[in-house]
Amino acid sequence: MTDIFADGTGSIVVSNGVVRIELVQLRRRNQKAELEAHTTGNLLMPVGSLKQLTLQLAKALEQIQARANEKDRVEGPAKGDDLDEALSNL
Repeated sequence: MTDIFADGTGSIVVSNGVVRIELVQLRRRNQKAELEAHTTGNLLMPVGSLKQLTLQLAKALEQIQARANEKDRVEGPAKGDDLDEALSNL
């Protein structure tokens, strides 16, 4: 099994009953602070499996938000990286 880290997704194409999701990583451009997206792999799955994947991702997102809300309740709002802003950039 191969693990792939992705900072996000690129193109998503549906063709012939298969969903093709391009996975991208951000990398430095010429040893500078500027980042650019590079394809790191592709996720291919039957269209019928996409609904289950979407439901599982939505459940994971709900759990992340619930934990963040609980942490805010106990410790107060986090300073710096705002979870809502980070999630909106996904």
